Amino acid sequence: MRADVLADRADLGFVEGPRHSPDLDEQLVARDRLTVVVAPDHPWARTRGVTPARLAATPLISRESGSGTRDHLEQALADTGPLAAPVLELGSTTAIKYAAADGIAPAVLSSLSVSGELAGGTLVAVPVRGLTLERRLTAVWPRGRPPAGPARDLVDIAARTGTGRR
Repeated sequence: MRADVLADRADLGFVEGPRHSPDLDEQLVARDRLTVVVAPDHPWARTRGVTPARLAATPLISRESGSGTRDHLEQALADTGPLAAPVLELGSTTAIKYAAADGIAPAVLSSLSVSGELAGGTLVAVPVRGLTLERRLTAVWPRGRPPAGPARDLVDIAARTGTGRR
């Protein structure tokens, strides 16, 4: 989405992750954290959590290379050594949730995107001991061209209702 805003294909974008562009203005609209999830019958579902090294060494169901979720996870695990190649790469959070619930492998997704599955018991959250997976969700627009009208309203609603006020 950041690239679309920079290329004038979009007036406004919502992005996650730490990357910033000097050509964009931004506003924090929410905070989120990445959550390791597994099927209820996965061995990790019965543990007190995993270490960052174990997570890094495990082939995961993952978003495509370059996605904000994957980039954030890779950055958080950078000190653990090389990461295992994904067992499966998917471009949809919904597809990843279904694959993880089917027991294919663990996945790491936004806590906001898996709240329903965690509440319903189709996925189980697995703590990662000693690793912070919090991230910022940000609205971005071309520098010096603040959003107006409905786009401004959308940013305001996102900031007011998002988890950025924690």
